[in-house]
Amino acid sequence: MKSLSKKVIGILLSAVLVFGITGCSFDNGDDGMEAIDPTRTQLFVFSYDGGYGSDWLVAAKKRYEQLHAEDVYEEGKKGIQIYINPKKEGFSTVSDNILLNRDEIYFHEYAYYKTLKSQGMLADITEAVTGDKADLGAYGDPAGTTIESKLTEQQKAYYGIEENGETHYYGLPHYSGYMGIVYNRDLFDRKGYYFREGYENYDELEDRFILQSKGATKSKGPDGKTGVIDGVDYSLDDGLPVTYDDFFELIHCIYSGGDTPISWLGADYNSYLQNFMCSLVADYEGLDQMSLNFNFHGEATDLGTVQGGQFVKDEEATEITPENGYELARQRGKYEALKFINRLVTKSNDQYHNNLAFNGAYSHMDAQDDFLYAGNDGGRTNNRAMLIDGVWWENEASDTFDNMVAQYGETMSKDNRNFCYMPLPKATEEKAAEAAASDKAMTLYDHIFSICFVKANIAEWKKPIALDFIKFVHTDESLVEFTVHTNTPKAFNYEIGEADLAKLTTFGRSVIELKNRSNIVYPYSSEPLYVLNQSTFGFAEQWRYSSTKQFVPIAMRDDGITAEAYFSQLYTYTQTKWNGLNK
Repeated sequence: MKSLSKKVIGILLSAVLVFGITGCSFDNGDDGMEAIDPTRTQLFVFSYDGGYGSDWLVAAKKRYEQLHAEDVYEEGKKGIQIYINPKKEGFSTVSDNILLNRDEIYFHEYAYYKTLKSQGMLADITEAVTGDKADLGAYGDPAGTTIESKLTEQQKAYYGIEENGETHYYGLPHYSGYMGIVYNRDLFDRKGYYFREGYENYDELEDRFILQSKGATKSKGPDGKTGVIDGVDYSLDDGLPVTYDDFFELIHCIYSGGDTPISWLGADYNSYLQNFMCSLVADYEGLDQMSLNFNFHGEATDLGTVQGGQFVKDEEATEITPENGYELARQRGKYEALKFINRLVTKSNDQYHNNLAFNGAYSHMDAQDDFLYAGNDGGRTNNRAMLIDGVWWENEASDTFDNMVAQYGETMSKDNRNFCYMPLPKATEEKAAEAAASDKAMTLYDHIFSICFVKANIAEWKKPIALDFIKFVHTDESLVEFTVHTNTPKAFNYEIGEADLAKLTTFGRSVIELKNRSNIVYPYSSEPLYVLNQSTFGFAEQWRYSSTKQFVPIAMRDDGITAEAYFSQLYTYTQTKWNGLNK
């Protein structure tokens, strides 16, 4: 890619006269930041250093710098330095200074793309995303491949903005953010916490699970299949719960086995559990029906009311428009999620979860530490079988894994411990049968609003460099490299070969396998009603049932509100607030 500097050298040399020689001072290194190299041109990149970390970006940086080591961008300098600014600062903090900071490219999360565009924060990056100049073939992708070709139709519709009859891109998604259930496969294997084949024919709990029955065979699991069929390994979910009722039987079985069935953080349990509820709704509703909650155009097929604890479906489907979108509060998937969470958080079932699950001082890192240490700390705590968390949890817990290796040896490393992402059980046997008959095991909900963009006021002479780096980090090689470093997927379509899959942890492989067999819902759209009221459709507001109350877990646990009552109030409040939305 030496041609880049040849194309822009005239612009760059003249720009030096205006901007001068930059980067002549060094950081003192006290904060661990890399020193600025005055012999090279800098491209400043902000990376939100949360659960996914920034090691993936460091790896890409090194390859890009080596590839362009002989290129000249400024007079008197040779080569490029990708200067990474890794900080754990929320986007609300960062966004106030985007145009003032020296950072030129941003990788972040929980950012509203259309709002940033309307505020003039984003540079046009179309040239890197689509068209002849966006061809990634020179970086090793198949000829004709572009970043746009790796996006889903929903992503294209959202990130592609129509201007003067042409589609322009001002940002891209970043990493994937699914919330679900992690299970300790080592513990499940050791204790036999799997449903046995034909479990539906047994009445006694201990007979429905393998437990100590060495010769028992696992059930076929949620996908209804086992073994390798057409190159797909269907045995990965064998023995796991098929329905919500199965899941709560599993919880009871684990508790009876002397272990803590499920854990989650206490500090922000409302947010985590409601994100998890959105995952349940998406999996129930499927891609098209769940997407109605953001695009407000289409036919809602499973609206209804609850009478005497039973969901009664409307006789006819309802055509959804921006004017009556509140009707989607009556989706059955939302009622089923409310019932699930009610069973999970009710005080009568406190023995089923960790005792700090509602303690405001108990952080997500505490929950991860206890999940990993439990049963390995000299017997002081019970094993913990499952954890509600995001796909990033294992990478986020890297320090804990390292500390455990130092204490107990290599058997405690990421590579030698086995955790998996659990395919979500289905609300009903009918839904389970429907999923088993499909080639898609689940519908995943990506709630994290991750984003990659170039700031609007980047120096014109630097913009070609920034666009080229954007292309570089979205090649197949770079996307796979991200997955190998984080054991999570980027929010793009790309293949991971067997050699690279072998580098992943057991958990990482389970996430990729699940993604490959799932549809994915992104909670955004270009519908004006959505764009003008984006915060209203966030996970907390989606579940608001009064002007002052918006959190399901606390309402059910502390106020005793039933799933039926919450479902009714959710619809009443949503209908009332609809008239007040910006239009």
